[in-house]
Amino acid sequence: MLDQISTSAGLDNLPHWFLQMAASPFSLPLSHLFNLSLKQSIVPAQWKTSIITAVPKVNPPLTCSDYRPIFITPILARRMEKSIVKDFLYPILVHPDHCHLFHDQFAFRPTGSTTAALIYLLHTLTELLQTNDYVHVIAFDFSKAFDSVRHHSLASKLTNFTLPDHLYNWTVNYLSDRQHQTKLGDSVSPTLSINAKAPL
Repeated sequence: MLDQISTSAGLDNLPHWFLQMAASPFSLPLSHLFNLSLKQSIVPAQWKTSIITAVPKVNPPLTCSDYRPIFITPILARRMEKSIVKDFLYPILVHPDHCHLFHDQFAFRPTGSTTAALIYLLHTLTELLQTNDYVHVIAFDFSKAFDSVRHHSLASKLTNFTLPDHLYNWTVNYLSDRQHQTKLGDSVSPTLSINAKAPL
């Protein structure tokens, strides 16, 4: 299902397979478009509208809470996002000035995973139990944390890192004036503005 979502078309209905098949003739104009967007710190308005697809968590789904909302942005926006993250944001995570802030962060990192988090937790607990009779573990569920992140708060956090001005401005533009629609079956809701939730 995740592979299907990662290659699903957004509201522009541009399919992933089409870009793959036409990669050779499209690579130059798309590179120009991406570079121009980054240089001018302007994100096309079409890239800022997501479609929310309700994916059942259980079978059969009976209530609204039985669905997981999946935000699908246009495929070109996803390609641009991946490029930005790989070239600019991942290096921040391993930069000597900032890596101490992320040493125990496992989500949204190139080498992070649930398995890595569990191994780290087990290793830490094992070490603590060698010198302590018992250890208290307090767990918080942040599964909905990214659904409540305000875009202006996220942009404010980025000022703490060394980013080129054009990239910071591009990110602020990317986070502003975002919209979404919800699709269930053949029904699609009206377009509404959104000022929270991490769109990446």
